Amino acid sequence: MRRTAPGRPRLLTALLLLPLGMPLAPARAAARRPSAPPPRIERLARLLQLEDTRSSGPGELQALLVDADRGVRRRAALAAGRIGDRRLVTPLLPLVADPETEVRRVAAFALGLLGDTAAVDRLLGALKDPDAGVRGRAAEALGRLGDARAAPAIAQALLDALPKTSGVVSVRGDDPGSPADSWAEPRSELFALVRLRDLAAAQRALVADGRSRFDWWAATWAAMRLESPLLRPVLLAATASDDPRSRALAARGLGALQDAPAAELLLRLVRDADETVAVQALRALALLGQARATPAAAALLASPSDLLRREALRALAVLPPDPALRPRLVGLVADRNGWVRGAAFGALAHTSPEDFALVLSGLDQDPDFRVRQDLAAALGATGGEMAVGVLHAMLKDGDARVLPAVLAALVHARGADALDTLRRHLEHPDLGVRAAAADEIARLGPRGLGEPLLAAWARGLADGPGELEARLSAVAALAAQKDEPARRGLLRVAAEDPSRAVRARAAAAARELGATPPEVGPERVRRPPLDYREAMAPYQPRPGVPLYTPRAFLHTRKGTIELHLDVVETPLTTASFLALAQAGFYDGLSFHRVEPGFVVQGGDPRGDGSGGPGYSLRCELSGGAYARGSVGMALSGRDTGGSQFFITLQPQPQLEGGYTLFGRVASGMEVVDRLRPGDVIERVEVWTGE
Repeated sequence: MRRTAPGRPRLLTALLLLPLGMPLAPARAAARRPSAPPPRIERLARLLQLEDTRSSGPGELQALLVDADRGVRRRAALAAGRIGDRRLVTPLLPLVADPETEVRRVAAFALGLLGDTAAVDRLLGALKDPDAGVRGRAAEALGRLGDARAAPAIAQALLDALPKTSGVVSVRGDDPGSPADSWAEPRSELFALVRLRDLAAAQRALVADGRSRFDWWAATWAAMRLESPLLRPVLLAATASDDPRSRALAARGLGALQDAPAAELLLRLVRDADETVAVQALRALALLGQARATPAAAALLASPSDLLRREALRALAVLPPDPALRPRLVGLVADRNGWVRGAAFGALAHTSPEDFALVLSGLDQDPDFRVRQDLAAALGATGGEMAVGVLHAMLKDGDARVLPAVLAALVHARGADALDTLRRHLEHPDLGVRAAAADEIARLGPRGLGEPLLAAWARGLADGPGELEARLSAVAALAAQKDEPARRGLLRVAAEDPSRAVRARAAAAARELGATPPEVGPERVRRPPLDYREAMAPYQPRPGVPLYTPRAFLHTRKGTIELHLDVVETPLTTASFLALAQAGFYDGLSFHRVEPGFVVQGGDPRGDGSGGPGYSLRCELSGGAYARGSVGMALSGRDTGGSQFFITLQPQPQLEGGYTLFGRVASGMEVVDRLRPGDVIERVEVWTGE
């Protein structure tokens, strides 16, 4: 019997009562009684409905942006940014000077989401706002807008925000997940410079007298992302930092720069006590491709850490081969740990193709589909007639989740000669296989496939209107065709697909090909009904009803992970997650993706990253920062969230403003660190204050 919190939660009970799109309370009451606006909760609920339907209403949102209630103005500004209608820029601009600080912050954030450079001048002025939070949001928005005029001003604002010291600015203990963090402003300004990619402004901010101005992970992240030799001093200094986040980011940045003289530093970092640092150093050395890195990677094959053994094998799959490693690699092909076993194929194929072929000849099919995916990748990298023959045999694998890796490997090995195989698999009964075939066709870029791709889109409708992956992939491949049949196909998708997200993607692609698509219109896919009033209840606490943070407890064999969910900024995403959890949807599902130093991801009923609950959610983007332990909604593009969620293992600034951040890990991050692909969520226990 599944364990849940006792009783039916008050929040969820109400969220399941009102059909989507049902008119809210007397919307025309104002016409009958001009002096009495609708109650506050009604105005807030209407805002959420407009946001959920991606509509600004007939002047309704503009009116709510000037509401006398500061809470309504704040929420209206956030809704304007999420809706994405650039006609809302003009009414939003005055809110950057609103007397209420929080309204100014959210207005600046929303202008960044809207992406209209008409807001640049007002946001440049906001860089001098008396509130640090407003200044940080203005810099963030300017970074999103991408106007080159902003970079020098943001660099100066960053320097003005720093402590007045002649030495290195050393930052420890900052918390991106805390809205009260005193380093939020300079961090936002740094990240804005990364978005703007103005190297002169970034160098001025990060480097002083040829040396790094900072000992701070955020500065190292900025230098790593910009990938410029001008910022090499920042990366070199960070390799000696006592903060492992900085060391890991420095290793990654030096690898991206192909910085051969830094190899000695990277070899030292491979032996770092922090696994994430060692992983990034291994990856950097693999990019450099120097023979002296091979012994360093080989030494980690004896590590007790499966993470380090896997990364060592992945490095050995590209570094200059050492034939003496053949016996060890053959043995690792039979390792009990599937994560390690799969990586061993690539290392063995690279080190000794003869031994690889011999092992394959006597190998039974591995019971773990993920290992078979790794084997396909190794065969694709090997190439040759033998590898291609095995890959064609693998197309008959009984588990359709293996086939996308096989198709990608065939393209790697054969290039355009794999096109006929891809075309045939556009007709496969499995949606993940069709999506993979379309993705590979888009990468190859052949023309003349408009009709089979449109047929693949139509076939995807039979998956269910809420299963988007195959249809989204077909749209992307159609867009890559850039010809008249593709243009006609995109117009049809933009008019007929039941999912608003798919129609919007097709409409945007059709516009790029010179067509005039129809209006995207409302969502046509049914999903669990929501009560907008109840969802906005946290904005209007009721007397005698205590506020609470909903919690979800993910029970795994490796321990329990406690999530605290954000009903204030992400009410619809949170409601969906809780409803799925209470229905037992997540029980027995696996964490299908583990990316060291990045994320752990789960919640897919298929277990391969292409499944969902049968409906999609609107993105509820907020100004929250992705810190270690943040919980976000996985996407295949704007407004395609569903059941898949991820937990960040380190801060991930590049995700901010692009992925719904709907919770955080309150306890159990040590459990998250131990998760591996295939680890199962045994059950989810929900607590909602009762």
